[in-house]
Amino acid sequence: GREFDVDQAALAMSPYVDAGLTTFDMADHYGSAEVVAGIFGDRAERLTKWTPKPGPISRDDVREAGERSMTRLRTDRIDLLQFHTWTYADPSWLDALFHLQDLKREGLIRHIGVTNFDTAHLRVAVRSGIEIVSNQVSFSVLDACAGGAMAAFCLAHKVRLLAYGTLLGGFLSEAWLGREEPDWSRLPTWSQMKYGRFIRATGGWEAFQLLLRRLDEVAVKHGVTIPLVAERAILDNEAVAAIVVGAR
Repeated sequence: GREFDVDQAALAMSPYVDAGLTTFDMADHYGSAEVVAGIFGDRAERLTKWTPKPGPISRDDVREAGERSMTRLRTDRIDLLQFHTWTYADPSWLDALFHLQDLKREGLIRHIGVTNFDTAHLRVAVRSGIEIVSNQVSFSVLDACAGGAMAAFCLAHKVRLLAYGTLLGGFLSEAWLGREEPDWSRLPTWSQMKYGRFIRATGGWEAFQLLLRRLDEVAVKHGVTIPLVAERAILDNEAVAAIVVGAR
């Protein structure tokens, strides 16, 4: 029932930029994110996403989506537009990328990226001539699938990984070290509910506590925290350009 103040939200970006965190990741469907970033202005690099509904995608659909994001961001060129598809069964996902390539040639998009693409479909897109610079994927010390064939393909074709989920919604921290298994049905955030499923699928709470203890050993040795160790482990992968960390 509260009214969201986009102007105050834009002001809240300043401390991050002042601290050197000058790139923000958002999407057309992340609430008012693009509007907030647009109010803040071009002091920061702004990465956004486009997630169309399944079905045919025309050139006009792509242009409309790009122009809508540019209007919200108050810019005449998007730094990085990341395309996400819900299904590869409909080949319109490749049509969309060709249309985005046209917008890039016109100068409306600086770079094209994708999100959550698997290696096979990223290979199809790259070999079709789409100038993809990044693939945003889940990548952490628990969920390390992207470090295999995906990382190798990216290194070979000058595509970089943007890694999200590096802290599993906050589970990879001292706050959960030595804790009893939570009630999975009563977690406070959508992010924790999501990554709670990851934990249960990769060995359960006991195995996760073992991982936390190992991370803590490294953290204590170097005088840092568990999150910093977990983040550095992913940043050290040569295919990773950056990690995407959410803050509350």
